[in-house]
Amino acid sequence: MASTWRQLLPQFFAMLLLYFVAVIALEAVGVGGFLPRIVVALLVAFGYPAVLRRLGRAPPAWER
Repeated sequence: MASTWRQLLPQFFAMLLLYFVAVIALEAVGVGGFLPRIVVALLVAFGYPAVLRRLGRAPPAWER
């Protein structure tokens, strides 16, 4: 269990940072609101793990 947490916690923080950077970038170009933030959240939540799996850098806890 602790090993799984050690694998996933850095990924969680990376996804969180990526989300905030994307939302700040959207606000900087003048796109605001609830719907764009939800779209960014879904893109990060599903896209980040998919990209890591594609690159072969996914943690073993994400193995299917």
